[in-house]
Amino acid sequence: MTILSDVLRLNLTGTPDEIVKSMIDDEEAVHIDCDLTSARLLVEQTKREIALYQAKVLYALTRQFDYKGARILEIGTATGYSAAVIAQAVPSAYIVTLNPKRSEFVVAVDNLHSLSNVHVKCIKSEDYLVQWQHIGHQLDMVFVDGNHDTVARDLWWFNQLKQGGLLLFHDYSPADSGRPTPPVYNVCNEMRDSLGREFDVSVIDNRRVGMVGFYRQPDEMFTGIHGRGEGYTIVGGEWQNVG
Repeated sequence: MTILSDVLRLNLTGTPDEIVKSMIDDEEAVHIDCDLTSARLLVEQTKREIALYQAKVLYALTRQFDYKGARILEIGTATGYSAAVIAQAVPSAYIVTLNPKRSEFVVAVDNLHSLSNVHVKCIKSEDYLVQWQHIGHQLDMVFVDGNHDTVARDLWWFNQLKQGGLLLFHDYSPADSGRPTPPVYNVCNEMRDSLGREFDVSVIDNRRVGMVGFYRQPDEMFTGIHGRGEGYTIVGGEWQNVG
């Protein structure tokens, strides 16, 4: 397999402060803190959003795709904080963020209306995938932070990435962690085993709460994982369980 050499790979563990210091120097930290402050001014803090150090990791990983024509998808808007972070990192990119919950969608639209490159859609990720395949564009990055119980269906977005595109998961945390999300943890591990390689991005804090991801290698395809509902695929524009 060809190994991509021009992407940001992370394999970090430790406390939140240790993780940030190991990847961001002091001068860069000032710039990131300024941009995250701008994101915070748009969106009131909630319990469900990503932690501050994770926002910095997300910013650093997303920033490598800041060029005109870049396309980034977020699955799971909530009220818009992580979308605002992404927008600060890649002002040149076209960003779509999805939330099927109407009540949160309305709040997110209001919070993010000043960001002209962010487009909030009230739709499930699997339904949007059907639409996206007809659009024909490839993505530079997909950030998955949506419904934990249906995260297996989000794996199929991997095949919509460009070579070198990043599929990044939030909430990679086992049952005995500080923020347990076993469905995400298990599905990510099974995708790792299915692809036959380790995570390209792994950021795990001292409470075993993490973020992991894969860059798409040349000609690499995700073909599903047997036995967990990942047998779903698109047939004739509709989702069918072929597993």
